[in-house]
Formats: sequence, C-alpha cells, structure tokens
Amino acid sequence: MGVSISTFNASFIKYLPGVTKTLNNTSTARLLPLGKVKWEGDRLLKKVHVKRNIAITSTVDGGAIPAAGKQTYVDSEAYRKFLVGAVRVSDGVLNNASTTENAAITVVKSELEGLLEGVRKVEEWQFTRDGTGIVALLGATASGATFTVTDGRALWDDKSFEIRSAATGAVLEEFTVSRIARALTAAGEVTVTPTATLAASGQAQSDYVVWGTGADSAYQKALTGLDLLIDDATGTFQSVNTTTYPRYTSPVLAAGGVARPLTAQLYRQGLAMIKQESGADASREIVVLTSVWDAMNHEEMHQGEVRITPETKTVGLVLPTFQTMFGKVSLMTAPDTQWGKMFFVDRNEISWASQAELDWRRSDGGGIFERDNNSLGYVANAVEITELFIDQRNRCAKIEDLKYSAKTAY
Repeated sequence: MGVSISTFNASFIKYLPGVTKTLNNTSTARLLPLGKVKWEGDRLLKKVHVKRNIAITSTVDGGAIPAAGKQTYVDSEAYRKFLVGAVRVSDGVLNNASTTENAAITVVKSELEGLLEGVRKVEEWQFTRDGTGIVALLGATASGATFTVTDGRALWDDKSFEIRSAATGAVLEEFTVSRIARALTAAGEVTVTPTATLAASGQAQSDYVVWGTGADSAYQKALTGLDLLIDDATGTFQSVNTTTYPRYTSPVLAAGGVARPLTAQLYRQGLAMIKQESGADASREIVVLTSVWDAMNHEEMHQGEVRITPETKTVGLVLPTFQTMFGKVSLMTAPDTQWGKMFFVDRNEISWASQAELDWRRSDGGGIFERDNNSLGYVANAVEITELFIDQRNRCAKIEDLKYSAKTAY
C-alpha cells in the first residue's frame, strides 16, 4: 500500500516549523533590522517632521514678537509587497511504494526546504537593492550564443529573465539561463550561456536584466531594499516629496559613476555626515554592510594593525568592531550584497514590517498540498507579505562608486 496523502500531511505539519525557524536564523537580511513598525490599515503610515517652527528671533526690550508659526509634518507611506513560491510533487513520488516511504518523504522534504531557502535567497538579494527587480545590467556583449552581464549572482540556472530598455522600461527580449561561467571577463563581466541564442532585438549595454518574465516578472514589485531606503535622490520616496523636502534623505558619498578606491577619509566622512545631520548619540553602533570584495579593501586600510609573529594564533584585523568619535562601527558582509557600495546602517531605523511571515498556504483541511486536477501531481504554495521601512533616514548613510576586484561570478 502506498503512502497516503493524509500521512504526508501529518509529516509536513510536523516538519515545517523546524525548517522555517532554521531558515529565518540563516538570513542576514532578517537578522540586521531591529526597528519596530506595525501596519496602519492597508498601508504603513508614519509622520515625518520636515519643517521647524520659524517664529523665532532675537529682539530688544519692548520689541516685536514674530507671528505665530507651526511645525510641518508630512505622511510617509509604504505598501505591502508579496514574495511567493510554488513546488510540485507528482503522484509517483507520493505513492512510490510502501518499502520506500522514507525515501519519498526525503524527496518531498528536500523540495519543501529548497523552496523556502530559495525564497529567503531572493529576499536576501533584494535586501540591498532598490525594489525594481533588476538583477544585473547587460554587458558589452548584448546578444548571441553567449552574452555578458554586470553581475551573475542572481542568474539561476533554468530561470527565465526579461531584458528591458534602460530608457523606456519596455521589454526587449527574454532568455533562460543554461549556465554562467565562473571566471569573469577582462572587463569584470559575467558570461551567460542561455538555453537558446539571444536575438539582437535592440537591446544594448546597460539595459536591465529583470527577474522573471511575463506575469512572473518582478519589475517594480520587489521589496524596497537598502539602496532605495538609504539614498539622497530627488523625486518621491514612500509618498514624501524629497525634492521639496531634501532633508528627508540619507547622506550619500558618490563619485558620479566613476569608481574610486575606499579611503579612510571616505569612511570617516560617511560617519561624520550621519553625526552632523542626525545628531545621534555616539554610543550607538552602526553596522557597515558590504560585499566580501569591498570588505577586503576595508581590511587593507588597516594593514598596519595586523601583526604576525610566531605566537600569533589568528591572522586578521585586531578587532572586528571599531570605536570612533562618531560611535561604534562593525563591518558585516553578505554574499548577495551589491558590489562597490557600503551601507552604514543604524539597525534600529530599519524595520521588517510583516503582515504575514513566510509560510505555506494551507487548504481547508490544514494540509499544504492541493491536488492538480489537470495532471498527476500536487502543488504547494508559500507566501510572505512584508515590506522594508526606514524611520529616520539621516541616521544611515551610503558610499557608492567604490573600486572592487571580484574574483568569481558566483
């Protein structure tokens, strides 16, 4: 007698809590934010103080008093984002044979765990980006049996992607990844081999490579990551007009797209700007989140602190945390963090605002699998409803346009 679906449902219910807990603990993106933000109705809503009361002056005895003024506040709003995934298990796996029940469970558990890990991986990727769903830019070779991109870490094998015009946002082409080469080109680009030759359809260098295609495209639907939360761009950010209220932005040290090396001066300037604009207490700790290649450059700034003697047990920086006059600074790396950038994060200012934590969508009977009536299989869906939110933007900063030397496309 084969394993029944009810038996599998019992196994899934017993299995899932541990898997979810384990995956949450392994996510850098999940561990970093400490802020507490709750939903207000159908959106996140927060008041932002953008203007002081200007009815203040110096005067003389019997002099005039300014006309009464007031503070100015505006609403900052953010809306929920959905991150979803699906897995399918065939009847053949579910009903393989009574003597291989454990093997069937292992296969199913592998698929369930793999999907949740994949969702967390995508979430981690989005954490330091701008919410557009763009995973790379096209490189110098924009079509053919192979082509190049600026970053291949999110180009998963067998995943399909859109190419969109950087000028208009229109879809120009689609491709599915067969594989990406480990070695980078001389220009530091990643070579992609698609499953079919990529046609020349007007795409050019620096056009967008976007996660997913068609209805599954993530374009302008992704989580609002640190690259947008910590930024000084004009326009509108979470319903606040930053052209009108530029004080509601973050300090950013950029070089107009021209890469330059990380220096101690740049590092100190980032910290000084936070202190100057926010007046935050120097006792708080700032986490500098960056890529492993940018972290190497950071270590090289402190080469003089490294001492290697016969008694040395470890090699590296004397301390992972630096005490400065502007506060404590700790360096953190994550494999999916953007190259060439450093995010100075006050952990209390960034929040995961969740309406629904990552979990399986359950049927009326409590199980996670629904029968597919068009084929011999069962489908399970996972979803989380959340958004990233920043409170006081000038307590965080960013350094852009840093030189780096990546050594692997993976």
